[in-house]
Amino acid sequence: MVYLGNKIFRGKKEQELYDKTFAGRYQKAFRRNHFVYFGLPFMLSIVAGSIYLQKFTSTKWEAYDEKYRQINEEEMLKMVENKRQVDKKNDYYRLQGLLNDHLSSEVKSNDDYEIVRVQRKKEDEPVW
Repeated sequence: MVYLGNKIFRGKKEQELYDKTFAGRYQKAFRRNHFVYFGLPFMLSIVAGSIYLQKFTSTKWEAYDEKYRQINEEEMLKMVENKRQVDKKNDYYRLQGLLNDHLSSEVKSNDDYEIVRVQRKKEDEPVW
């Protein structure tokens, strides 16, 4: 074979034999359609990458499912059974710190503090 620039010179019989090979058919298809040269390898790399990275994506979605999984009926019943009874009046006084019978002996009320306004800078004062 003689190289003339970018093209390889082949005789008539040699060219016919080359056209029957896979490389020859590929080159002939490339001359007719550029998708075979640019698009097909690109699509194959996308598919191969997807298959290759499947393990990583499955790990990601398994972690997501574990975080946001649905609770089953047994867990829901446990939550309902262990729920504290709600009484608006008692909860209001308990949150205000006025109802001492809700506080356990370990937790003491913080009645020994005084609310003091923090001094602000002059420019931070609201101007009305």
